[in-house]
Amino acid sequence: MLLDTEQLNRNIAEIQDRLEKEDIRGAVRIADRLSNRRLVDIIGEAPLETAVPFLKALGPYRAARVLSYLLEELAVELLQDLNSEFVQEVFIEMEDDEIADIILHLPEAERDKYWALIPAEDKDDVEEIVTYEEDSVGAFMEKDFLTAFKEDKVRDAVEMLSKSRGEIDNTDYLYVINEDHKLLGVISVQDLAFAPRNEKLENIMNVKVHVVRVNEPAVEAARLMKYRKFKLLPVLDFQDRLVGVMALHEAIDLLSEELVEDFVSISGTSEESYFTPPREAIKMRLPWMAANVFLNLGAVAVISTFEETIAQVAILAAFIPMITDMGGNVGIQSLSVSIRSIALGEVQIDDIKRVLKKELSIGLVNGLALGFLFSIIAFILQRDPMIGLIAGIALGFNVIVAGAVGGTIPFLIKKIGKDPAMMTGPVLTTITDITGVTIYLGLSTIFLWQLLG
Repeated sequence: MLLDTEQLNRNIAEIQDRLEKEDIRGAVRIADRLSNRRLVDIIGEAPLETAVPFLKALGPYRAARVLSYLLEELAVELLQDLNSEFVQEVFIEMEDDEIADIILHLPEAERDKYWALIPAEDKDDVEEIVTYEEDSVGAFMEKDFLTAFKEDKVRDAVEMLSKSRGEIDNTDYLYVINEDHKLLGVISVQDLAFAPRNEKLENIMNVKVHVVRVNEPAVEAARLMKYRKFKLLPVLDFQDRLVGVMALHEAIDLLSEELVEDFVSISGTSEESYFTPPREAIKMRLPWMAANVFLNLGAVAVISTFEETIAQVAILAAFIPMITDMGGNVGIQSLSVSIRSIALGEVQIDDIKRVLKKELSIGLVNGLALGFLFSIIAFILQRDPMIGLIAGIALGFNVIVAGAVGGTIPFLIKKIGKDPAMMTGPVLTTITDITGVTIYLGLSTIFLWQLLG
């Protein structure tokens, strides 16, 4: 069945309209036609006075799913407006790692109140998860997975799998353990389905298992899952015991968040969100923009050096923004590709030579094409072939430099142990501005006699 986007948009618009009219019951009826992820956008945009009753009217199960997809800060804000009985029902429907995320984002003064609402059978697992470092595998692992002993028969495992449907989400693999919960091997559910029913699990399990530790960086585990195409990744504690699994959806979310943070941090606002108070946002942004002012003084210094040239041929100043902006745009394209590749683990620091070779070849073609185009535009505007030629050459060279700098400087910054996403933006724009202006006004000064003639 194909997705009817027009009907989907009508349903979303109708829910939003009913929420504005405070028709919660009508909104819930239409919500039955939408997925939980669609409801996330609707609730995220709705005011609290309608979002809270709407969330409650969806029922504990759907409310739990929607809250698990929301930003933790917004999820906490909504939970704080729900009564304790409903929050307790929502926690019953949530995964342990999802509850842990909520607890960690609650104000310290309120944690005890919500901790008391966690189901008794989940408290130990939630408590374990919240003790791990925020970016570690342990903080993202899930506690529901299938295990069996090596002496068990295939028929016993199949029966257990059948009974666990609906109770355990992570049923793609069966992990074979010993009495100390140490991992011995793994069996995919597909292999289990086709194995002889009387066969022991130790005879069909795969003993070569990729594992991660609870203290390892979660992003690295996510990259491993992406490249190996794992649906689940077993997690071991410091005693080599199987204590959880990392699921594919967590890996995807982690890599997506990291990619977004890398691009956002180019502007120096990586730690800021919608919920950041204005005073804190100013503290984050203002120093960064002040630093950019001083960096841009380099371009100002170059322009002032050629003041006499500009004074004699004033029209030269008109093309400076085009040359510098084009260099910045081309550099950001290369920068974005490099940062994305670094973030996803597609390239390593040692790949800088290969990246430079690629960017130079791309920059050469783009520089020739854009330089030729700009020279024609400049000639048409000024009817001066020399200005067109100089402007085109300057832009072409700046495009080549911008591509090479944007593509390779993230690797150099990463090599010295700094954040490439945070530092590359201002360095890139400063270099391209100075390079473009120097080449353009330098050539103009050399051929000034011909421009004046």
